[in-house]
Amino acid sequence: MIIRTLTLYDRFKCAASACRDTCCVREKLVLDNKTYFEYQRVISKGDAFGRRMVASISERNGVASFRMRENGECPFLMRNRLCELQIRLGADKVSETCRKYPTFSKEYGNYREIGYRFSCPEVLRLVLTHPERFEIRERENDTEPVTFDNLDVKLLEALYPVRNRFLLIAQDTRNSLYTTFSVLLQLAESVQGAIDRGDYGELPALISPFMGDDPTGGIADALPDPEQHDLILANLLKLHCKFEYKKQDNGDRLDNARRLFKSESTDERLARERDFSAFMSERDYEYRKWLFYLLHRDLLDAVFDGAFYSRVRLAVVTTFCLFETGSLEWKSRDGKFPPQRQEDLFRNYAREIDENPKNLARLEKKLKGSQYVHQKLLRALARPEETPAPAPVP
Repeated sequence: MIIRTLTLYDRFKCAASACRDTCCVREKLVLDNKTYFEYQRVISKGDAFGRRMVASISERNGVASFRMRENGECPFLMRNRLCELQIRLGADKVSETCRKYPTFSKEYGNYREIGYRFSCPEVLRLVLTHPERFEIRERENDTEPVTFDNLDVKLLEALYPVRNRFLLIAQDTRNSLYTTFSVLLQLAESVQGAIDRGDYGELPALISPFMGDDPTGGIADALPDPEQHDLILANLLKLHCKFEYKKQDNGDRLDNARRLFKSESTDERLARERDFSAFMSERDYEYRKWLFYLLHRDLLDAVFDGAFYSRVRLAVVTTFCLFETGSLEWKSRDGKFPPQRQEDLFRNYAREIDENPKNLARLEKKLKGSQYVHQKLLRALARPEETPAPAPVP
């Protein structure tokens, strides 16, 4: 099997007790069968630790899980923020969920893709403090490939170079962030058309214009529609305020952002976005990291259902949401927006929306509505040309 991962993640190391937002807090922690069997051995000893373990495990319909504390903490999270199970039993004796986090993996026949979740503070700290581009690395091991009956092998072979080209476009800072949105959406629509027709041989020709010096691949920006921009942003902020949040502070921040946006005129909104873009000019890569993250994680899943465009749209729209909420917070903080605050916004968005099945499903359903059809979305995300400043009077 061929393993693909990103070179930057070689530097990852769990912050353990120094973590700013421990992953040992969650609604539920299911125990896999292997781990539960190991815990039965501990319980069988009948000592004080075994009795505590009995009291901490519940079993329902054949599924065992920990009874989390009232504040959501794992019952074996100690005061020093270390895991008692790891200390007593060893790192390999914790649940599969704990062993694997923050990694995720996806398998496509003979290929396994491995990444790291942006809900982890240490992953984000690593990503947001290293401006260099993500690079994919391959290695091979002796693992037998997983076969999928519904895997379109021909589409996989054709789609992998397309996915890679999308990843390069997302990281190309020669285009503005909004031009990147436009290029990705328009190219994704063409790719989707070829997939729908079953014409996979057309895909190389679609990405070939991006092999040259033109970062746009000859794709022109759509005509901007500020009214449509404001309408889509208002709808997205309203939707986000209706989501269910594990931390109410996250919902409150979005509610504050929505109120500030509603108080702006279109000209004020345009000025805010322009000034924030200038403020973030040296940190533009931060939003591209999020865009890359979703494209890298999700695009190849189109080999199972053919839905390529919708995945690009989700990556673009969530990046747009993060940019807008960041700029609104920047304005509310009188022009202050430190990298740590960006890390908080990304992490909270990952935990509360991207990794929350209910909230993510609501967002994906919303994006299928008539308000977000291709042409409307293009016009909404097109950046109006800036009016040149008048020449100074001599």
